[in-house]
This record gives sequence, structure tokens and C-alpha cells, in this order.
Amino acid sequence: MKYLALIIIAILTLGCTKTTCGNNPEDMFNLASKLKDIAAAVDGTLKFSENTDDDPQALLMAAINNDISRIALFEGYQLKIETQANHAVLLLCKDDVILIEDAGCTARSDIQHWQSPKKQTCKLTINTTEVCRP
Repeated sequence: MKYLALIIIAILTLGCTKTTCGNNPEDMFNLASKLKDIAAAVDGTLKFSENTDDDPQALLMAAINNDISRIALFEGYQLKIETQANHAVLLLCKDDVILIEDAGCTARSDIQHWQSPKKQTCKLTINTTEVCRP
């Protein structure tokens, strides 16, 4: 009987690993902080750059001055740029599941989707007309 209890405890412990029960909060908050900085740079580049290229990758590279070390932390994730009403929003996703969403027009990290019990696809959910000041 005591072995059965040990087996049940082991299964429950192993069943809640980092990959199945969520993301490491310390790692996610670090990613959110870096994403916020990149989002602000992309938003500023979108608004104030003479480059009118509609390519999100070109916009990202211009925002980080082609310094890919600034986005190295996001390796293994998908980093998507969406534009809405002349504002840039960055989405950090993994396996087409959104983890963090940040509008570059705000001073804080906007939405921590990774904390939600329900997984959402990697799509824009922020309405920049509501979160960004004119």
C-alpha cells in the first residue's frame, strides 16, 4: 500500500513539469521585460523612421539597428510584429501559442498570456486605439 502511495505521488509530481503546467515565471518575466524594450523600439521606428517598408522583419531589424544579439533571447520562440493604427505590437509565441503581447506605445508589458489557463493562438488581441494614447 505504501508503494502505491509513492507511485501516485511520483506520477503527480512528474505530471506537472515545466512544459506541461506552464512556463517558468522568472524566465517569462525576463522575456517580457526584453520584449517591452524591443516593442518600444519597433513602435518608434514605425512612427519616426523614413523607412516606409511594410516588411515586419525589416522593421524589426531597423529598430534593433541590425544587432541580432538584441533578439537572441527569443531564440526558440516566434516573434511576430503586427501594426495597427500606426502602432506596433509584438507577439511572443511558442508552437503557435501566444505567451506575451506588448504594444510598443505603452511603458509596461501589456498582456501575459502565459499566465492564462486557456491557451490562445498566436494572434493579435490588443486594440491599440484603446491602449495607446493619441
